[in-house]
Amino acid sequence: MQQSQPAGGTGFVPQQMTYEQFQEQQRIRQEQEQAMAREALLRAGADRYSDRLRTLLVELQNLNSEIARAENQVQVQMDAQLRQLQAIRERVRQAEHAMQSVLSTSPGIRQ
Repeated sequence: MQQSQPAGGTGFVPQQMTYEQFQEQQRIRQEQEQAMAREALLRAGADRYSDRLRTLLVELQNLNSEIARAENQVQVQMDAQLRQLQAIRERVRQAEHAMQSVLSTSPGIRQ
């Protein structure tokens, strides 16, 4: 009659296994678990690294958008100031023409 006993969740170990064989099996199982744990840590580390890269990428994209908005604002302000300067120049021209008209039609004033 053979009886079986659990061996750390890896199934059943026959009782006729020697203690040295059992120890070797336990050592191999622990090494495999450690290797799987190392892989899991590496994957978790890579995921954290990827998350940090994605966060930085999003931040860079946000900064580029902010720069584009600032450039647009500057352009709009420059255009408005240029229009204001052109309007002032036009008013100066109109005033010059009006003065020339007055001077040319006034009898006692010479140019």
